[in-house]
Order: sequence, then C-alpha cells, then structure tokens
Amino acid sequence: MEGRGMYGIVDIGSNTIRFNIYNDNKGKYRVVSSKKTFAGLSSYVEDNKMTEEGIKKVVKILNKFKKTIEDLSIDEYYIFATAAIRNVENSTYVLSRIRKETNLDLTLLSGKMEGFCDFLGVKADIDIKDGYILDIGGGSTEIILVQGGEYIDSISLPEGSLSLFKKNVRGIVPSLNEYYSMQYQVSNLLMECPIPVVNTRNMYGVGGTIRAAGNITQELHSKDNNKNITLNEVEDLTLRLIKQDRETLRVTLQVTPERIHTQVPGMVILTEVMKMFNIGEVEISKNGVREGYLYLKQKEIVYDGL
Repeated sequence: MEGRGMYGIVDIGSNTIRFNIYNDNKGKYRVVSSKKTFAGLSSYVEDNKMTEEGIKKVVKILNKFKKTIEDLSIDEYYIFATAAIRNVENSTYVLSRIRKETNLDLTLLSGKMEGFCDFLGVKADIDIKDGYILDIGGGSTEIILVQGGEYIDSISLPEGSLSLFKKNVRGIVPSLNEYYSMQYQVSNLLMECPIPVVNTRNMYGVGGTIRAAGNITQELHSKDNNKNITLNEVEDLTLRLIKQDRETLRVTLQVTPERIHTQVPGMVILTEVMKMFNIGEVEISKNGVREGYLYLKQKEIVYDGL
C-alpha cells in the first residue's frame, strides 16, 4: 500500500484513539484501514488535570501510529484532539508534551469546531436538509442544528458516556439508582442548552454510543440493518442492561465488549436528548468528526467564528 492519494486521520477522543486511512475516490473519502485503541483518557483525569499516566498513554499510542504513517509513506495526515484534552485545566501542557515526545503536530478542536466537523461528515453521507445531529463522545456531547442543508449552530455539553460513567457508577453496569442520578444530571445540563427547539422530527446520530446501540439492537431483534434506532428501542436496551438481562449482556459483549461499562451512560444522554427535542427515531450515519475534519482540510472549508 502506497501513500499516494491516501490521507491519515488520528482522532484523540476521551474513550478511544482512532487512526483511519482514507483514499480519495472522485472527491469522496473511503476508509481503507481503521485502527482503534480504547485509551479511556477520561479515566486519567484527577482534579480536572490529565495525569502523567494519561499523557504517557497518548504518547505511546501516537508513536505507534507514527510508525505506520512512516511505513506507508502517507504524506498528508491530520491529528486532532477533542474533549479528553479540551476539558482539562492543563491542556496547554498536555499538548506541548505530546508534540515534544512524538514530534507530531496536533490540533485541539473547540466544541464549535467539533460540531461543525460532525456536520460536514454527516452531510457527506446523508442528504440532510433539516434536523439535529447528535454526537455522543466519551467526554462531551455535541448537538448541531441544521436548517436548509446548512450548519446553523452547535453546542458542546461537557459530559459524555465515559465521564458520566466515571462520576456515577461504582461497578460495571449501572444500578437503577445510578441510572436515575445520571438522568438527573443530563436533564439539568440540557435545561441550560442554548440550541433552539425547532419543529423537526429528524435527528442524525454519530459516535460510538449511538452506533453500538444500533448494532446491539439489530442483533437482539434480528433487524435488517443498523441504520436507525427508535426511542423505544433505546429505553428498552437501557432497561435490559440495568437489569443485567443475560441475553442482552451476551449480545453486548459479543458486539461491542469494550463499551459494556459506558453504553448505559451514553444511552442516558441519547434518551434525554431525544425526549428534549421530541425525536422518535435517530438515523445513524457512518461518518462523523473524522470524515468532517478531512473534508474541512482537503476542501479548504472555512467557517468564521469557530
């Protein structure tokens, strides 16, 4: 595999660090290779600062990816970080350490920029006209409003599936009381949400929580595809996991074992957002922030005010 016509994207998230390689097929970017490491960086935050162990973990993973980039002679690659580094007090120090110890450049996306990249990614996958895009990550949740096929605005909630788990859950799967506690916290966050509630039934989902929910539900109910998930299905799956239903746990461990602890916290966010905007079903996009960032850089798209 040679690097010509290929582009690398490394996404440093709160739950995972992903390295995707794309090729350019007539202006459309297709994933030809994907590596995913579950770093759980939100777990390496103490007193709102990333620990030395967390920094070393990022450096170790990035140096492995760097070797792949060099081996494949990929000339154009982009590295960005989101909430895992954005939300900590020592983000400037963390970024400087990573740059120094990997000799790689990386960009820290603001919440607005992350939302805009989500929009670009989904728009390249789905002919979206009006509605909301929801991206539930490990350390933040982005909600984007789209009208007339255009990005209008977005917000970034400082809570995601992994951070919510860390703050509320003692075991692996949340108890009913822990579920209610998470529900209360998310509901309060959304009450302060500055995104307007518009008259739409459309919501498009990206991110690991939503894709995993679609995959688990497809397997559990023998659905034809995993492109959509309803509010009823999300609530049913959440309840099954809280009750530690044997078959549901088996399917979850088979489909996405690395998310067994964060799936319910993520679905709490999904449920509360769907209820707030009166959404009955979410269409799941295969694209997200990584594809959006690639389009942003390659097409030289500019959005003022990010």
